[in-house]
Parts: sequence; structure tokens; C-alpha cells
Amino acid sequence: MRSAVVATCRALGPRVSLPTADAVDAVAARMLASPSLVVAGPVSSGKSTLVNALVGRRVAPTGAGECTGLTAHYVRGPADRLDVVLVDGSRRPLPLAAGGRVPAAVGDRLGVRSDDVDHLVVTLTSAALDALTVIDTPGTGSAHRPDGVAGGAHADAALVVLPATAHPGDLDVLPGPAAHGPAGVIAVLGRADTVGPDDGREQAVELGRRLGDRVGPVTPVIGLLAETAVTGALRTEDVGALRVLAGADPAVLEVAMLDAELFATADLPVPVDTRRRLLDLLDLRGLALGLALLRADAAAGVGELCDALLAASGLATLVSRLQDEVRARTDLLAATAGVRDLAALADDRTRAEARDGTGSGEGTRIADATAALARREAFTERSLLAARARLWAGALGLPVELLEEVDRLATAAPPDVRLGRPGAGSVELAGHAARRAAWWRAYGAWGSPRRIADLAHVVHRTYLGLWRELTSGRAA
Repeated sequence: MRSAVVATCRALGPRVSLPTADAVDAVAARMLASPSLVVAGPVSSGKSTLVNALVGRRVAPTGAGECTGLTAHYVRGPADRLDVVLVDGSRRPLPLAAGGRVPAAVGDRLGVRSDDVDHLVVTLTSAALDALTVIDTPGTGSAHRPDGVAGGAHADAALVVLPATAHPGDLDVLPGPAAHGPAGVIAVLGRADTVGPDDGREQAVELGRRLGDRVGPVTPVIGLLAETAVTGALRTEDVGALRVLAGADPAVLEVAMLDAELFATADLPVPVDTRRRLLDLLDLRGLALGLALLRADAAAGVGELCDALLAASGLATLVSRLQDEVRARTDLLAATAGVRDLAALADDRTRAEARDGTGSGEGTRIADATAALARREAFTERSLLAARARLWAGALGLPVELLEEVDRLATAAPPDVRLGRPGAGSVELAGHAARRAAWWRAYGAWGSPRRIADLAHVVHRTYLGLWRELTSGRAA
């Protein structure tokens, strides 16, 4: 859909004046921006560990307790660097900490109050950020941001990392995209290895059932295993230590694997510091996986273990969802905004021509091209399905009868069913479609909030499409 907007803009460029062509080019440029994903969730939900897995680096601060005190934007660039953006819009460079991590106490290092810092921009050379900006936020209930999530309200989609105990009320303080319902949020059960013997799969299903249509399906993810597998943190000597442990006394090792502290202090043939490092990288679930792999194949190395960790982590499923759902949502939002911008530009040029008496026809040419773009069947269908998802999530606040009408209209049923007139003839259906198109156009035109006006515009276009289909003789 964004490509269609870009193609329309490029076709318009040679047909309008240079100042107007610049405005059209600006619309096309906005279509090509990378989508942004805000990662949100309660404090200590494993959010920043998952961010590290997504960006391919151990850069976000992680550990026990609250670690993320500021919103951080992770973007692709030619060199690794950290810029601190202050509330006045100015930027201050700051070196990354040891190991390439985002440092703690950013305000103190710069000699400014923490309240003067708006957000961080972390530029990385990681290929994982080629087509995505990842925004890490302080956890909900954060001591740093007690009023809720800061930053990311204008992101294209939200990745919500939830504990197994989450309830619907936990979603009320999430950032903007998460309020859009299933079309705007992907939910993850964080630390899935700690909530059941099946790596959280059953708990994820139960959590999705409990949260209902607010988030859609919940994907269980073991963020630590994903982070270790994709960031290059695991070393040859770590696998060597695991190999030694695999040959230890089975009875002692079995007891040690019951608890992290037992593992760190048991009488095992590997130094305590090495064991604590293994716990930091793998925890008990990853340790068990590594030991099982090495018992089955003593020659297995870092690559084989990372493959096993990645397969067990659930990251591949999550990334697949991000590629499908975030791309689709971003495509829809950007294209809708592009059509809106072109329509506004057409209105502006038409008024200017009427005022100046130039009669160049630029406004009309842009309006005609925009109308043709908005009438595309795929554009209308995708827009209506996204609106329907938001309705299911209760994000639009429409009366029940209008909810039912939009829900029916968005189905893949024949025209008579979609129009609520089962068995009616094409003439009656066409008349009904025309009347409802006019009604929805008026409904969205008189002081309605933007979310209602956008929905009304989509429903209006859908009814017009049905009217054209019915009057062309293509429907029964």
C-alpha cells in the first residue's frame, strides 16, 4: 500500500509545479521511513533482555530489579554511538559503557538532572535494525516514570512483555499503539521458562484467554536464551565448561540443577565464577539444554548450542509475527496518512488557485489521483479489517448498532449479507449501500474525533465500493 502511494506521488511530480512537486515528494519520503516498535511491560518482566535479542546486541541494561530508567531508541547507523536527547531538543553525545552497554546514571555523567533527559538514541551497526526502530521504555510501575510509560506513544506498533499473572487492567497504562487492540500490539509471555514445564506454552494460551481481544494470541519467549543465542555472548570456553559439567557426578549435578544458588555452590568440577557466568548466560533452562546437547554430541560447539538455544527461545516465532503483523500495520498506517496528506494538499492547492485565479488545475489533478488511490480494493479492505480489530478491542467507543454494522461489513460474505439484507436484489442492495455511504460520510464530517472520522471514511469507501460492484452487474 505504501508503494502504491509512492507510485502515485512519482506520477504526479512531473504534472505539477516545482513547489507542489516538493510537497508531493515529501509525502513519498514519509512512506519509506522505517517502522517503529515500542517495547513495554511491567518492571522486571524481561523486557530489556528481549530488546537485546531483537537488536542483536547486549546493549540495553539488564539484571535483577529495574534497569531501564529512560526511553531508548535503537536505530541502524554506520557506527555504534549514544546520543542523549534533552527535553529542549538538543543532543549530547555520551560514550557507551564497557561491553557496549548503555551506561547507568546518564544525567549524572552529563551533569544534568534526569528530568532534563527526554530519551536516548542508540545507533548500532546491527543488521537486525535494518528495517525497524526498537524503542525500549521504563517498565510500567517504574520508579523513574511513576505516571506510566514515557515515549513510544507515536510508534507504529507495540510489543508488550507480560508476566503470567497479568490481567486486563495492566494494559490500561501501555503506550499508544497498544491501545489500538490486536491490530496494534503483539503480546509476549516473558521469562516463559519460569512458569511451567512446557516453556510457558500452556500459560501463554491461558494468558491470552484471560486478556481476551485486547492483545490477541500471546507468544511465549525465553528472552535470556534468545539474547545469548543471537548476540555472540557465548564463548568457546563456556561450551568447554559445560562439557566438563556434562561429565560430572550425575547425582550431584541433578541436585545442583534444582536451583540456581545450589548450582553456584555445589561441589562441581568447574569454578564458581564460571558457573555464575553460565547462569547469567543460560539460567537453569539453558544449562539443561546445553548439557543434554553435549551428552548427545560431545563434539558440539558454540554454533550448535546457539542453534538449540534459539530454537527453544521462541524468538523465531516472535520475529515472524513482527515481520507479518508490524509490516502490515505500518503499511496501512503510513498509506492512510499518505492519502490524507495528498487530499489535504489537493484542497490547499484548489483554494490557492481559486484565490489567485491561476486555474492551473493542480488541485484537481492531485485530488483525482488521490481518489483513485483510495478506491483501490486492497486499500479499503485492509483499512476496514484494521478498524474492525480496533472495534473488537473497544478502542473506538461506537454505539452497539454501529459496531455490529462495521463487523458485518468487514466479513468475507456475499454483498447481501454484508449489507444486512439477506436475499435482497441488486437494485435494493445498491440503494441501501448508497444511503449508508452518505450517512457514514456525514457521521465522520461534523466535529467527530479523528479516530471516528478515520473509521467513517473507511466505511464510506467500503459502501461506495459495494455500490459500484452492485451497479456494474458483477454481483448477484
